[in-house]
Amino acid sequence: MLTPKQVIISSAFASALFMVPLAVEASELKLGMSNEQVKELQDLLKAKGFFAYHTSTGYFGPVTEKAVKEFQASVHLTPTGIVDKATYEKLKSSVSTHQPGNVLKMGAKGESVSVLQRNLKTLGYFTYPKITGYYGSVTAEAVKRFQQAYGLKADGVVDSQTLQKIQEAVQRKNKPQAASKQNENGTNSSPVLKLGTRGKEVSQLQLHLKTLGYFQYPTITDYYGSATSDAVRKFQKENGLKVTGIADSITLAKIRQAIEQKEKSQAAAPKRDVYLAIGSIGEQVKQVQMKLKQLGYFTYPTITGYYGSVTAEAVKQFQKSVQLPATGTVDSQTYELLMDKEANKTFDVMDLIADAAELLGIPYVWGGETPETGFDCSGFLVYVFKKQGISLPRTVATIWNAGKPVNAPSVGDIVFFETYQPGASHAGIYIGNNQFIHSGGTNGVSISRLDSPYWSQRYLGAKRYY
Repeated sequence: MLTPKQVIISSAFASALFMVPLAVEASELKLGMSNEQVKELQDLLKAKGFFAYHTSTGYFGPVTEKAVKEFQASVHLTPTGIVDKATYEKLKSSVSTHQPGNVLKMGAKGESVSVLQRNLKTLGYFTYPKITGYYGSVTAEAVKRFQQAYGLKADGVVDSQTLQKIQEAVQRKNKPQAASKQNENGTNSSPVLKLGTRGKEVSQLQLHLKTLGYFQYPTITDYYGSATSDAVRKFQKENGLKVTGIADSITLAKIRQAIEQKEKSQAAAPKRDVYLAIGSIGEQVKQVQMKLKQLGYFTYPTITGYYGSVTAEAVKQFQKSVQLPATGTVDSQTYELLMDKEANKTFDVMDLIADAAELLGIPYVWGGETPETGFDCSGFLVYVFKKQGISLPRTVATIWNAGKPVNAPSVGDIVFFETYQPGASHAGIYIGNNQFIHSGGTNGVSISRLDSPYWSQRYLGAKRYY
């Protein structure tokens, strides 16, 4: 008798920059207030990536109000800028904790990744149009570029050192308030970068000017020399500013505006950075095949590095699963979603058999693929294996071609038969004791014996798919 399946829920760590619980829920927090509750609110907003001011002040000024409005809009609340009970509850439910020693890398997901992507977008490194919460190849490349600019090991992994540098860079970027020339407490703050200045602010300025095509020096430094001054002059001249070669708050604000506009243009432009199709070869094809194999779509026994019809079919199945047009070609959007996709859970043959047994009695329907409509032979196999994270081709003949031959069937293998036409034309799942479960024309999903006169005479062999 089949035992009930065990459902195992696993969760990856989700970390934010940091979080401090808000002590009081009853009273609203709004513009002009100043107390510890406001400071705790700012900490929460900072953890979400909305309050990017360099320190939590405890004063509810325009910067805090703007951060609250942006957060409210992001969670589909009316952007009033006032922290009421609904806003507070959303803040509480959507901020998670950073555990010391954790790193963010390829495959990570959650709020911590969203915060990272938002901060890297603020700094001009993350140019993907959406904040996804998945740490894929685009995020890793953005991290590498940041690490290179700041003299860190460019491995695309966010350790504590990289995280700290990102936080510091965001704080510095948001510290100047060019429009009001005031900080959150209302005091003057008008930083000036000029010849002889050193620091990360200079590195950030050079990076932005390089992105905009003005800074031609081959490397990003932290020194404001003649090359930086010349780049600033060119920018000022082309943007109608006073040409001084000094990056005052007005110039810095204009540069940030230009960067934001460039990001919007890039986000709106079609992404064609990656394009793989039948005939493509190389390491990138291998990466795609390996990921498709992890996800259960690529069933060819070896990774070839050649993009043939098997790879194209696997790509189509993946694209269907994520609601993309099933073109069979890998563009940038397909590539990003594919690399961000979590690997399948470990295959459990008993879960496979349990899933199949639950469908006993479902009628046979030609072309059927679901319990609601009924199953044909291959539709039943595709449905059951997909529940275990393994994608099979749609017809019995192509399933036969994709499998790994075995000398004798084991539980979970697919057994094949030659029935109404030459070659593999019917199949079922071997469940042990010379029995297999299949969807047949007479009884629908049912169990038959492999050693019965009818099936034993038509038996072709068994293949494995896990």
